[in-house]
Amino acid sequence: MKLEGVTDSKVRESTGRTWKQWETLLRAAGAEAWDHKRIVAFLKSEHDLSMWWQQTVTVGFEKAIGRRVVGQTADAGFQFGMQRTLPIPVAGAWRLITENPGRKAWLGQLTRLSWEPGSTYRSRGGIAGEVRVVKLETRVRMTWHHPDLVAPATLQWTLVANGSDKTSVRLHLEKLSSEDERALMKGHFGSVFEQLAKFV
Repeated sequence: MKLEGVTDSKVRESTGRTWKQWETLLRAAGAEAWDHKRIVAFLKSEHDLSMWWQQTVTVGFEKAIGRRVVGQTADAGFQFGMQRTLPIPVAGAWRLITENPGRKAWLGQLTRLSWEPGSTYRSRGGIAGEVRVVKLETRVRMTWHHPDLVAPATLQWTLVANGSDKTSVRLHLEKLSSEDERALMKGHFGSVFEQLAKFV
């Protein structure tokens, strides 16, 4: 049980257990029969792991028991997309994505950020990148490099009005280096979407 780029010592330092210890614990709890969401919830409620480590340990365990993911392309590495319709107009959804507390859910705590193409950013947690495209209340495209990713990914938020009081919020992440990273980021941003919905 392990993920590419996430060493055993790093897992032990951050969670108090090694990969093997987590695998043994989860197997003993019956997690082989659980879906991804239930494993994450168990790690949150019973072991108080941070959102990031909930996803990391879950994906590592799923890999250990043979669950596989898809999503590799020839030119964009591994990628995925997800969306959620929120009961707010586009202007409100734009503020949710680009301002705190919504922005903090996916970018972390920033010292500064300018929504202008060419602007760079770095969060206190080490997430860094460069803003590439900004279309007001429509789209943001940027590089997004989490410390646990081998290389920077490309992230895009797209907002599409659904009537006058609803917005389809769409995320696309590409140029991930492996299926492990894809699974980890998919779980991570699934949790981000849940947080964003709570802020509405």
